[in-house]
Amino acid sequence: MSLLLATSLAGATMALQSAQVPAPPQSRPVAIVHATVHPVAEGGPATIADGHVLLVDGRIASVGPGLPASLPPDTRVLDATGLHVAPGFLVAPTQLGLVETLATVTTDDRNEYGTIRPEAVAAIAINPDTDLFPVARAAGILHALVMPTGGLIAGQPSLVRLDGWTNENLTVVKEAGVAVNWPLMEPVLAWWTRKPAEEQQKKIKQDLDALEKFALESKAWLDRADASPATPHDLRFSAMRGVTRDGRPVFLSCGSAGQIEAALAWASRHGYRPVIVGGPGVAASIPALQRAKAAVLLNGIHRLPARDSDIYDEPYALPARLEAAGIPFAIATGDEPAHERNLPHHAGTAAAFGLSKEAALRSITRSPAEICGVGDRLGSLEPGKSASLIVTTGDPLEITSDVLAAFIDGREVDLGSRHKRLHAKYREKYRQLGLLPEPAPERTVPEAGADAAEPAEPAEPDDADD
Repeated sequence: MSLLLATSLAGATMALQSAQVPAPPQSRPVAIVHATVHPVAEGGPATIADGHVLLVDGRIASVGPGLPASLPPDTRVLDATGLHVAPGFLVAPTQLGLVETLATVTTDDRNEYGTIRPEAVAAIAINPDTDLFPVARAAGILHALVMPTGGLIAGQPSLVRLDGWTNENLTVVKEAGVAVNWPLMEPVLAWWTRKPAEEQQKKIKQDLDALEKFALESKAWLDRADASPATPHDLRFSAMRGVTRDGRPVFLSCGSAGQIEAALAWASRHGYRPVIVGGPGVAASIPALQRAKAAVLLNGIHRLPARDSDIYDEPYALPARLEAAGIPFAIATGDEPAHERNLPHHAGTAAAFGLSKEAALRSITRSPAEICGVGDRLGSLEPGKSASLIVTTGDPLEITSDVLAAFIDGREVDLGSRHKRLHAKYREKYRQLGLLPEPAPERTVPEAGADAAEPAEPAEPDDADD
């Protein structure tokens, strides 16, 4: 490699490092008061008018109507009058942190070599300094299921928080399951296809046979390893322990009803817990999904119908159909990592096409947390759970709402981003030219004195009334 090329690549990599500083651990309690609270809790109210959330040592200590019964010493009180509080959003799946820009191959770690590689763990390849984490955080996304791509078995997705110094700081669940890209089930007969149908059919059979063989061999190795500690270690087979023994999900990426039903049958044969990742074909597979008790990660609501014969709003109304059928689901964007910021707008579209607002908010908070196996820690505002939440100017799913503050495990994170810095820079350019007025001050959640959150003392009786 020439010195010029090496210097250019090094410069490109350094330019893609975020300058933002991760938040320190929570050092004092925080009480958010007088807010419209969206707990997204099982069996609880959809909203709490004039409610509070108390954050202590990275956990939610109290949530409910009115003010907290009492406050710990040195509590920071935020007056959220007219504002909304909701759990931080969780996007599942995504490639956030695995790719910075598709124009530079050196920043793309989504795909490893080989076709069957369950030992490839996403958390190891994530860039903690990506400039795309701050962009997603500014839209309220605080956690993500980062999923590798490519091959038949792409690797193990990792559940991460979007703020931290190192990969270890980011990681919530390092090995959250196994990602499988299910093969096509029939040849593609289109004008742009170069491979003949016979050749395609041969490749489909090879891929299906490879998946079946690997599932059988990995189970046999695990049985042997459990029976005899002297069994030679196999990195690929041991990576299947989570889905074979511990009930972690197999994330099956599918694009048609035929793929979905074949993938569900494969998962059933081998005792895996199936989670379908995709959108096309899901509506036609609802009975099969119900029988398999499978969950679905809808990879994008803002898309065209898969077939000319589909009704125009099929992608938008699909979440409501899944809700009515009792199928657990979560909503993702299915887009490039740079556009994950649009996640709440996908959920908002589903709410406009038949899904209740409460279910729409649940689809990007509690539902993905439960599907990923962390529903006991994330996804709702309940005492004991992680203090990971956002404060917004309006309904969290409205496109006009802004995120004014965000907390991950009680740590208030920086909501600045490269987008915001460039926006301010070029507005200043035109302000200096006299074409724009002075910028309005940035809106924040105002702080109140601790006494503002104390319950009012009962009034003394007036002697004149006796």
